[in-house]
Amino acid sequence: MVIRKIIGLLFAVLLAQIGAAQENPYDNAIGEAISRSDWFETRARYEQSADSLSDYMRLFSGALLDHNFNNPAGAVEKIQHMYDEYNAQMGGNFFSLFWMMSDNLAKLGHFKAAHDICTSLLAQGRDYMDEGTRTAFETNAVLFGLKSQWPRMGISDADANYDIPFGVEDEQIKFTAVRGMQRIGAMLDSGGQMTIIDKQLASQLELPMSADSIRFNETRCPLALLDTLRLGTAVFVHVPCVVLPLGDTGVTDCGLILGNDILQLFSEIELDYELRKLHLRSRTVSSPDAPRNLMLNKVPYIRVELDGIPATMVWDTGASKSSVEPEFHEAHRNRLPPLQAHGRKRGKTATGYNPVLEYAILPQMELTIGDKTGVMTNLYVIEDMPHSQLMGIPFDGTLGVLPPAEFKQLTINFQEMYFVVN
Repeated sequence: MVIRKIIGLLFAVLLAQIGAAQENPYDNAIGEAISRSDWFETRARYEQSADSLSDYMRLFSGALLDHNFNNPAGAVEKIQHMYDEYNAQMGGNFFSLFWMMSDNLAKLGHFKAAHDICTSLLAQGRDYMDEGTRTAFETNAVLFGLKSQWPRMGISDADANYDIPFGVEDEQIKFTAVRGMQRIGAMLDSGGQMTIIDKQLASQLELPMSADSIRFNETRCPLALLDTLRLGTAVFVHVPCVVLPLGDTGVTDCGLILGNDILQLFSEIELDYELRKLHLRSRTVSSPDAPRNLMLNKVPYIRVELDGIPATMVWDTGASKSSVEPEFHEAHRNRLPPLQAHGRKRGKTATGYNPVLEYAILPQMELTIGDKTGVMTNLYVIEDMPHSQLMGIPFDGTLGVLPPAEFKQLTINFQEMYFVVN
Protein backbone atom coordinates (compact mmCIF):
# COMPACT_ATOMS: atom_id res chain seq x y z
CA MET A 1 0.00 0.00 0.00
CA VAL A 2 1.08 3.56 -0.53
CA ILE A 3 1.44 5.42 2.77
CA ARG A 4 1.45 9.09 1.84
CA LYS A 5 3.55 11.63 3.70
CA ILE A 6 3.50 10.05 7.17
CA ILE A 7 7.20 10.70 7.66
CA GLY A 8 6.58 14.22 6.39
CA LEU A 9 5.23 15.00 9.84
CA LEU A 10 8.67 14.29 11.19
CA PHE A 11 10.39 16.65 8.76
CA ALA A 12 8.07 19.55 9.64
CA VAL A 13 8.82 19.20 13.33
CA LEU A 14 12.52 18.84 12.61
CA LEU A 15 12.62 22.10 10.67
CA ALA A 16 10.99 23.95 13.54
CA GLN A 17 13.54 22.54 15.95
CA ILE A 18 16.43 23.51 13.70
CA GLY A 19 15.13 27.04 13.28
CA ALA A 20 14.85 27.43 17.05
CA ALA A 21 18.20 25.87 17.94
CA GLN A 22 20.78 27.16 15.41
CA GLU A 23 23.52 25.61 17.56
CA ASN A 24 25.34 23.11 15.39
CA PRO A 25 25.87 24.03 11.71
CA TYR A 26 26.36 20.37 10.79
CA ASP A 27 23.04 19.50 12.44
CA ASN A 28 21.35 22.33 10.53
CA ALA A 29 22.83 21.35 7.15
CA ILE A 30 21.83 17.69 7.39
CA GLY A 31 18.44 18.70 8.81
CA GLU A 32 17.76 20.87 5.78
CA ALA A 33 18.64 17.98 3.45
CA ILE A 34 16.25 15.74 5.40
CA SER A 35 13.48 18.35 5.19
CA ARG A 36 13.79 18.25 1.37
CA SER A 37 13.68 14.43 1.41
CA ASP A 38 17.03 14.53 -0.42
CA TRP A 39 18.29 11.24 0.91
CA PHE A 40 21.36 11.06 -1.32
CA GLU A 41 22.58 14.43 -0.02
CA THR A 42 21.65 13.39 3.51
CA ARG A 43 23.73 10.23 3.16
CA ALA A 44 26.68 12.16 1.73
CA ARG A 45 26.56 14.71 4.57
CA TYR A 46 26.26 11.94 7.15
CA GLU A 47 29.27 10.09 5.76
CA GLN A 48 31.32 13.31 5.67
CA SER A 49 30.34 14.83 9.01
CA ALA A 50 28.88 12.17 11.33
CA ASP A 51 31.56 12.87 13.96
CA SER A 52 30.61 16.58 13.95
CA LEU A 53 26.89 15.99 14.50
CA SER A 54 25.32 16.15 17.93
CA ASP A 55 24.66 12.73 19.45
CA TYR A 56 20.92 13.13 18.97
CA MET A 57 21.17 14.25 15.34
CA ARG A 58 23.65 11.49 14.53
CA LEU A 59 21.17 8.91 15.80
CA PHE A 60 18.21 10.70 14.22
CA SER A 61 19.70 11.08 10.73
CA GLY A 62 21.31 7.63 10.93
CA ALA A 63 17.94 6.04 11.73
CA LEU A 64 16.32 7.79 8.77
CA LEU A 65 19.10 6.68 6.45
CA ASP A 66 18.92 3.08 7.69
CA HIS A 67 15.17 3.15 7.14
CA ASN A 68 15.41 4.55 3.62
CA PHE A 69 18.42 2.51 2.50
CA ASN A 70 16.88 -0.79 3.64
CA ASN A 71 18.83 -1.49 6.82
CA PRO A 72 15.95 -2.26 9.21
CA ALA A 73 18.13 -3.63 12.02
CA GLY A 74 20.14 -0.40 12.11
CA ALA A 75 16.99 1.74 12.14
CA VAL A 76 15.47 -0.23 15.05
CA GLU A 77 18.69 -0.05 17.08
CA LYS A 78 19.08 3.72 16.63
CA ILE A 79 15.44 4.55 17.39
CA GLN A 80 15.56 2.40 20.53
CA HIS A 81 18.78 4.17 21.58
CA MET A 82 17.11 7.56 21.03
CA TYR A 83 14.15 6.49 23.15
CA ASP A 84 16.39 5.20 25.95
CA GLU A 85 18.80 8.15 26.03
CA TYR A 86 16.98 11.15 24.53
CA ASN A 87 13.30 10.56 25.22
CA ALA A 88 12.64 14.20 26.12
CA GLN A 89 14.21 15.46 22.88
CA MET A 90 12.03 13.28 20.65
CA GLY A 91 9.09 15.59 21.24
CA GLY A 92 6.77 15.76 18.26
CA ASN A 93 8.98 13.31 16.37
CA PHE A 94 7.88 10.50 18.67
CA PHE A 95 4.98 9.28 16.53
CA SER A 96 6.89 9.40 13.24
CA LEU A 97 9.95 7.68 14.68
CA PHE A 98 7.92 4.89 16.20
CA TRP A 99 5.95 4.58 12.97
CA MET A 100 9.35 3.86 11.42
CA MET A 101 10.21 1.51 14.29
CA SER A 102 7.10 -0.60 13.65
CA ASP A 103 7.74 -0.72 9.91
CA ASN A 104 11.32 -1.88 10.40
CA LEU A 105 10.39 -4.43 13.04
CA ALA A 106 7.94 -5.87 10.51
CA LYS A 107 10.70 -6.05 7.88
CA LEU A 108 12.69 -8.11 10.38
CA GLY A 109 9.73 -10.44 10.92
CA HIS A 110 8.80 -9.13 14.40
CA PHE A 111 5.15 -8.64 13.49
CA LYS A 112 3.72 -8.88 17.03
CA ALA A 113 5.98 -6.09 18.28
CA ALA A 114 5.20 -4.01 15.17
CA HIS A 115 1.47 -4.53 15.71
CA ASP A 116 1.69 -3.58 19.39
CA ILE A 117 3.48 -0.31 18.56
CA CYS A 118 0.88 0.63 15.92
CA THR A 119 -2.07 -0.07 18.20
CA SER A 120 -0.41 1.83 21.07
CA LEU A 121 0.23 4.86 18.87
CA LEU A 122 -3.35 4.76 17.62
CA ALA A 123 -4.70 4.64 21.16
CA GLN A 124 -2.59 7.66 22.13
CA GLY A 125 -3.04 9.80 19.05
CA ARG A 126 -6.15 8.77 17.11
CA ASP A 127 -8.06 11.94 18.04
CA TYR A 128 -5.17 14.16 16.88
CA MET A 129 -4.42 12.43 13.55
CA ASP A 130 -5.78 13.54 10.20
CA GLU A 131 -7.74 10.95 8.24
CA GLY A 132 -4.82 9.86 6.04
CA THR A 133 -2.45 9.35 8.97
CA ARG A 134 -5.07 7.51 11.02
CA THR A 135 -5.90 5.23 8.07
CA ALA A 136 -2.22 4.45 7.53
CA PHE A 137 -1.76 3.44 11.18
CA GLU A 138 -4.97 1.37 11.12
CA THR A 139 -3.88 -0.39 7.93
CA ASN A 140 -0.50 -1.37 9.34
CA ALA A 141 -2.07 -2.47 12.61
CA VAL A 142 -4.34 -4.86 10.68
CA LEU A 143 -1.55 -6.01 8.38
CA PHE A 144 0.98 -6.65 11.15
CA GLY A 145 -1.67 -8.30 13.32
CA LEU A 146 -2.57 -10.76 10.56
CA LYS A 147 1.07 -11.50 9.77
CA SER A 148 1.74 -12.17 13.45
CA GLN A 149 -0.98 -14.85 13.38
CA TRP A 150 -0.28 -16.36 9.96
CA PRO A 151 2.70 -18.61 9.16
CA ARG A 152 5.64 -16.57 7.93
CA MET A 153 6.11 -16.15 4.18
CA GLY A 154 9.17 -17.92 2.81
CA ILE A 155 10.76 -20.05 0.14
CA SER A 156 10.95 -23.84 0.42
CA ASP A 157 14.74 -23.88 -0.07
CA ALA A 158 16.05 -20.56 1.21
CA ASP A 159 19.67 -21.36 0.25
CA ALA A 160 19.03 -22.09 -3.44
CA ASN A 161 19.26 -19.85 -6.50
CA TYR A 162 16.55 -19.98 -9.14
CA ASP A 163 16.28 -19.13 -12.84
CA ILE A 164 12.68 -18.49 -13.83
CA PRO A 165 11.75 -17.98 -17.50
CA PHE A 166 9.47 -15.09 -18.39
CA GLY A 167 7.88 -13.54 -21.45
CA VAL A 168 7.23 -9.91 -22.31
CA GLU A 169 3.65 -9.57 -23.52
CA ASP A 170 1.44 -6.49 -23.76
CA GLU A 171 4.28 -4.47 -22.20
CA GLN A 172 4.27 -6.64 -19.08
CA ILE A 173 6.63 -9.30 -17.69
CA LYS A 174 4.58 -12.50 -17.60
CA PHE A 175 5.04 -15.83 -15.83
CA THR A 176 3.10 -19.05 -15.49
CA ALA A 177 2.66 -19.78 -11.79
CA VAL A 178 1.26 -22.98 -10.28
CA ARG A 179 -0.73 -23.61 -7.13
CA GLY A 180 -1.46 -27.30 -6.70
CA MET A 181 -2.75 -28.38 -10.12
CA GLN A 182 -3.90 -24.88 -11.07
CA ARG A 183 -1.87 -22.87 -13.58
CA ILE A 184 -2.11 -19.12 -13.00
CA GLY A 185 -1.06 -16.23 -15.21
CA ALA A 186 1.13 -13.81 -13.28
CA MET A 187 2.93 -10.53 -13.96
CA LEU A 188 5.84 -8.86 -12.16
CA ASP A 189 5.45 -5.46 -10.50
CA SER A 190 8.70 -4.28 -8.91
CA GLY A 191 6.87 -1.09 -7.92
CA GLY A 192 4.24 -3.03 -5.95
CA GLN A 193 4.63 -3.36 -2.19
CA MET A 194 2.58 -6.55 -1.90
CA THR A 195 1.42 -9.41 -4.10
CA ILE A 196 -2.14 -9.05 -5.42
CA ILE A 197 -4.53 -11.92 -6.19
CA ASP A 198 -7.71 -11.67 -8.22
CA LYS A 199 -10.80 -11.88 -6.03
CA GLN A 200 -12.48 -14.52 -8.17
CA LEU A 201 -9.33 -16.66 -8.20
CA ALA A 202 -8.97 -16.40 -4.41
CA SER A 203 -12.56 -17.66 -4.04
CA GLN A 204 -11.97 -20.43 -6.57
CA LEU A 205 -8.89 -21.59 -4.65
CA GLU A 206 -10.87 -21.35 -1.38
CA LEU A 207 -8.18 -19.25 0.26
CA PRO A 208 -8.77 -17.99 3.82
CA MET A 209 -9.54 -14.26 3.79
CA SER A 210 -9.22 -11.72 6.56
CA ALA A 211 -12.30 -10.30 8.22
CA ASP A 212 -10.60 -6.93 8.50
CA SER A 213 -9.64 -4.87 5.46
CA ILE A 214 -6.66 -2.63 4.76
CA ARG A 215 -6.34 0.56 2.77
CA PHE A 216 -4.46 -0.32 -0.42
CA ASN A 217 -3.75 2.74 -2.57
CA GLU A 218 -7.20 4.10 -3.41
CA THR A 219 -9.41 1.29 -2.11
CA ARG A 220 -10.12 -0.97 0.85
CA CYS A 221 -9.74 -4.73 0.50
CA PRO A 222 -9.20 -7.91 2.52
CA LEU A 223 -6.10 -10.09 2.53
CA ALA A 224 -5.84 -13.76 1.63
CA LEU A 225 -3.15 -16.30 2.51
CA LEU A 226 -1.83 -18.25 -0.47
CA ASP A 227 -0.42 -21.46 0.99
CA THR A 228 1.90 -22.39 -1.89
CA LEU A 229 2.95 -20.82 -5.18
CA ARG A 230 5.44 -22.30 -7.62
CA LEU A 231 7.41 -20.25 -10.15
CA GLY A 232 9.68 -22.54 -12.17
CA THR A 233 11.43 -24.62 -9.50
CA ALA A 234 10.95 -21.99 -6.75
CA VAL A 235 8.17 -22.82 -4.27
CA PHE A 236 6.91 -19.92 -2.16
CA VAL A 237 4.86 -20.63 0.95
CA HIS A 238 2.37 -18.61 3.02
CA VAL A 239 2.18 -15.59 0.71
CA PRO A 240 -0.11 -12.80 2.03
CA CYS A 241 -2.04 -11.34 -0.91
CA VAL A 242 -4.14 -8.25 -1.36
CA VAL A 243 -7.51 -9.34 -2.79
CA LEU A 244 -8.83 -7.21 -5.67
CA PRO A 245 -11.16 -7.82 -8.64
CA LEU A 246 -8.46 -7.57 -11.29
CA GLY A 247 -10.87 -8.31 -14.13
CA ASP A 248 -12.81 -5.14 -13.31
CA THR A 249 -9.65 -3.04 -13.80
CA GLY A 250 -8.66 -4.38 -17.20
CA VAL A 251 -6.18 -7.02 -16.00
CA THR A 252 -7.85 -10.00 -17.63
CA ASP A 253 -5.01 -12.43 -18.36
CA CYS A 254 -3.34 -12.45 -14.91
CA GLY A 255 -4.66 -13.82 -11.66
CA LEU A 256 -1.61 -12.66 -9.72
CA ILE A 257 0.53 -9.52 -9.65
CA LEU A 258 3.81 -10.40 -7.96
CA GLY A 259 5.17 -7.61 -5.78
CA ASN A 260 8.36 -6.68 -3.98
CA ASP A 261 7.47 -8.87 -1.00
CA ILE A 262 8.21 -11.90 -3.19
CA LEU A 263 11.41 -10.43 -4.61
CA GLN A 264 12.84 -9.41 -1.24
CA LEU A 265 12.87 -12.95 0.01
CA PHE A 266 16.16 -13.07 -1.90
CA SER A 267 19.37 -11.15 -1.34
CA GLU A 268 19.56 -10.22 -5.01
CA ILE A 269 17.48 -10.50 -8.15
CA GLU A 270 18.34 -9.98 -11.79
CA LEU A 271 16.06 -9.41 -14.75
CA ASP A 272 17.88 -10.87 -17.74
CA TYR A 273 16.18 -9.43 -20.80
CA GLU A 274 18.59 -11.19 -23.16
CA LEU A 275 17.83 -14.71 -21.89
CA ARG A 276 14.29 -13.78 -20.71
CA LYS A 277 14.94 -15.14 -17.21
CA LEU A 278 14.43 -13.83 -13.70
CA HIS A 279 17.43 -14.87 -11.60
CA LEU A 280 16.70 -15.14 -7.87
CA ARG A 281 19.86 -15.35 -5.77
CA SER A 282 19.97 -16.30 -2.11
CA ARG A 283 23.69 -15.66 -1.73
CA THR A 284 25.70 -12.82 -3.23
CA VAL A 285 29.18 -11.34 -3.17
CA SER A 286 29.57 -7.99 -1.43
CA SER A 287 30.13 -4.98 -3.69
CA PRO A 288 31.20 -2.16 -1.33
CA ASP A 289 32.08 0.29 -4.13
CA ALA A 290 28.70 0.12 -5.90
CA PRO A 291 26.54 3.23 -5.36
CA ARG A 292 23.69 2.72 -2.88
CA ASN A 293 20.04 3.31 -3.70
CA LEU A 294 16.83 3.87 -1.79
CA MET A 295 13.99 1.62 -0.66
CA LEU A 296 11.07 3.94 0.12
CA ASN A 297 7.67 2.49 1.01
CA LYS A 298 9.17 -0.90 0.01
CA VAL A 299 9.77 0.31 -3.58
CA PRO A 300 13.26 0.75 -5.15
CA TYR A 301 14.37 4.29 -6.05
CA ILE A 302 17.49 4.43 -8.24
CA ARG A 303 20.11 7.17 -8.58
CA VAL A 304 20.57 7.88 -12.31
CA GLU A 305 21.42 10.58 -14.83
CA LEU A 306 18.85 11.74 -17.38
CA ASP A 307 20.62 13.44 -20.29
CA GLY A 308 23.50 14.02 -17.89
CA ILE A 309 21.28 15.53 -15.15
CA PRO A 310 21.38 13.77 -11.74
CA ALA A 311 17.96 12.31 -11.01
CA THR A 312 16.09 9.65 -9.03
CA MET A 313 13.86 7.10 -10.77
CA VAL A 314 11.41 4.57 -9.39
CA TRP A 315 12.02 1.05 -10.75
CA ASP A 316 8.52 -0.13 -11.62
CA THR A 317 8.07 -3.11 -13.96
CA GLY A 318 4.33 -2.68 -13.49
CA ALA A 319 4.53 0.51 -15.56
CA SER A 320 4.13 -0.26 -19.24
CA LYS A 321 5.96 2.94 -20.23
CA SER A 322 8.86 4.83 -18.71
CA SER A 323 8.02 8.40 -17.77
CA VAL A 324 9.46 11.70 -16.57
CA GLU A 325 7.84 13.81 -13.89
CA PRO A 326 6.50 17.18 -15.12
CA GLU A 327 8.46 19.09 -12.46
CA PHE A 328 11.73 17.57 -13.69
CA HIS A 329 10.94 18.46 -17.29
CA GLU A 330 9.95 22.00 -16.37
CA ALA A 331 13.10 22.52 -14.29
CA HIS A 332 15.38 21.31 -17.12
CA ARG A 333 13.38 22.06 -20.26
CA ASN A 334 16.27 24.05 -21.80
CA ARG A 335 18.43 20.92 -21.73
CA LEU A 336 15.78 18.44 -22.87
CA PRO A 337 14.12 17.77 -26.24
CA PRO A 338 10.80 19.57 -26.85
CA LEU A 339 7.63 17.69 -25.97
CA GLN A 340 5.58 16.11 -28.75
CA ALA A 341 2.26 14.35 -29.33
CA HIS A 342 0.11 15.93 -26.64
CA GLY A 343 -3.02 13.92 -25.91
CA ARG A 344 -5.31 12.25 -23.39
CA LYS A 345 -5.31 8.67 -22.13
CA ARG A 346 -6.98 6.70 -19.40
CA GLY A 347 -4.59 5.57 -16.70
CA LYS A 348 -5.02 2.09 -15.25
CA THR A 349 -4.24 0.81 -11.78
CA ALA A 350 -4.90 -2.52 -10.11
CA THR A 351 -7.20 -0.78 -7.63
CA GLY A 352 -9.55 0.61 -10.25
CA TYR A 353 -8.38 4.22 -10.00
CA ASN A 354 -8.40 5.01 -13.73
CA PRO A 355 -8.44 8.77 -14.36
CA VAL A 356 -8.28 10.40 -17.78
CA LEU A 357 -4.85 12.03 -17.98
CA GLU A 358 -3.30 14.78 -20.05
CA TYR A 359 0.07 13.68 -21.41
CA ALA A 360 2.88 14.63 -23.74
CA ILE A 361 5.68 12.53 -25.23
CA LEU A 362 9.37 13.19 -24.66
CA PRO A 363 10.82 11.61 -27.83
CA GLN A 364 14.23 10.59 -26.53
CA MET A 365 16.46 10.76 -23.46
CA GLU A 366 19.73 9.18 -22.38
CA LEU A 367 19.62 7.14 -19.17
CA THR A 368 22.87 6.50 -17.29
CA ILE A 369 23.07 4.05 -14.38
CA GLY A 370 26.57 3.59 -13.01
CA ASP A 371 28.89 3.46 -16.02
CA LYS A 372 26.24 2.25 -18.50
CA THR A 373 24.24 4.56 -20.77
CA GLY A 374 21.26 3.68 -22.94
CA VAL A 375 18.57 5.55 -24.84
CA MET A 376 14.94 5.65 -23.76
CA THR A 377 12.37 6.63 -26.37
CA ASN A 378 8.81 7.94 -26.23
CA LEU A 379 8.66 8.69 -22.54
CA TYR A 380 5.39 9.90 -21.07
CA VAL A 381 5.14 13.22 -19.25
CA ILE A 382 1.83 13.06 -17.39
CA GLU A 383 1.05 16.73 -17.03
CA ASP A 384 -1.91 16.69 -14.66
CA MET A 385 -1.02 13.88 -12.25
CA PRO A 386 2.55 14.16 -10.95
CA HIS A 387 3.28 10.68 -9.62
CA SER A 388 5.78 11.95 -7.06
CA GLN A 389 3.03 13.98 -5.38
CA LEU A 390 0.72 10.95 -5.43
CA MET A 391 3.41 8.82 -3.78
CA GLY A 392 4.27 11.51 -1.26
CA ILE A 393 8.00 11.12 -1.96
CA PRO A 394 9.85 13.24 -4.53
CA PHE A 395 11.37 11.53 -7.57
CA ASP A 396 12.07 12.49 -11.15
CA GLY A 397 10.88 9.63 -13.32
CA THR A 398 9.85 5.99 -13.62
CA LEU A 399 11.86 3.23 -15.27
CA GLY A 400 9.15 0.98 -16.66
CA VAL A 401 9.00 -2.60 -17.82
CA LEU A 402 11.25 -2.18 -20.88
CA PRO A 403 14.64 -0.57 -20.20
CA PRO A 404 16.84 0.89 -22.96
CA ALA A 405 17.79 -1.74 -25.54
CA GLU A 406 21.44 -1.34 -24.50
CA PHE A 407 20.59 -2.66 -21.00
CA LYS A 408 20.63 -6.47 -21.12
CA GLN A 409 20.52 -7.26 -17.39
CA LEU A 410 19.19 -5.23 -14.44
CA THR A 411 20.39 -6.38 -11.02
CA ILE A 412 19.28 -5.12 -7.64
CA ASN A 413 20.90 -6.25 -4.39
CA PHE A 414 18.50 -5.74 -1.49
CA GLN A 415 21.11 -6.24 1.23
CA GLU A 416 23.46 -3.47 0.06
CA MET A 417 20.89 -1.59 -2.07
CA TYR A 418 22.94 -1.30 -5.23
CA PHE A 419 21.48 -1.39 -8.74
CA VAL A 420 23.75 -2.59 -11.54
CA VAL A 421 23.23 -2.59 -15.31
CA ASN A 422 25.00 -4.84 -17.81
